[in-house]
Amino acid sequence: MAAWIAAIPFSEWPQQRPVDDQLRPSMVTDLEWHGFGEMAAPVIRELGFEGHAYQRMLSVVMPGHSIDAHIDEQAPYWHTRIHVPLLSNSRAVFISEGKPIVMTPGVAYRVNTRALHAIENGGTTPRVHFMFDARGSE
Repeated sequence: MAAWIAAIPFSEWPQQRPVDDQLRPSMVTDLEWHGFGEMAAPVIRELGFEGHAYQRMLSVVMPGHSIDAHIDEQAPYWHTRIHVPLLSNSRAVFISEGKPIVMTPGVAYRVNTRALHAIENGGTTPRVHFMFDARGSE
């Protein structure tokens, strides 16, 4: 999946309002975009969440950009969010409850988005994560 996403120019991503004429890719949730759904399915299956995964997303934080601290509202059946870094650098950090975490590409992480969290990319390369939410056993 990392090679697939690395081959898509950031100019082809949906864009947020530019800041200083820089590209600011938006989060992608459209499973038809560049075959995103087809690329995500095997990852979800390999991680053991087939049938429990929903709200698949691709998130980019460009160099020098950040996402302010926030808490996500989740559905009652929500269990966890899974982050799979695809492209990153050692200065891109996920901050959960004040603790910075450097997430390694290719490793899956469980994240509690009901806790205060933020993202900072202090590196020189974009940070791209595949994420999805998982519902609890029904």
